[in-house]
Amino acid sequence: MSLMEQFTNPETMHALSFGEKMLASTITMLMGLGVTFLVLCILWAFITVMGKAMGLANREKAPKTKAAPAPAAEAKSVASADDEVQAAIIAAAIAAGEDALPAVIAAAIAAYEGSGIPNNLVVRKIRRIPSNTTLWMDAARDDVIDTRRM
Repeated sequence: MSLMEQFTNPETMHALSFGEKMLASTITMLMGLGVTFLVLCILWAFITVMGKAMGLANREKAPKTKAAPAPAAEAKSVASADDEVQAAIIAAAIAAGEDALPAVIAAAIAAYEGSGIPNNLVVRKIRRIPSNTTLWMDAARDDVIDTRRM
């Protein structure tokens, strides 16, 4: 009778020494870990295959994008009579492409503050700040900022 057969039988398990019990426990643990690892690998492969299949299906069903409207027309649709200068900045930035992202952000800040073109505002670097806050904390912060503006 093998060690594992003795380990599974409750009557013969009591006759095993401490070392034999520890060896059988280790074998059982390693078999459990191996089976778990194998199942996780199968799940990972299945999810990868399904993700690629769904990605191909989404790409085939994706509608064709329309051509972007002219930059001047887009800027004029955004601008009102008071925002002629800001519309010119936005139109120039859109015409320049992605290199003018800081100019667009500077114009957006100026439009939000309602102060026209800021004379000393220069956007040099744009980077996302990681946030570990919840939506409730963000909403509370926005409420506090809004109450201080009045």
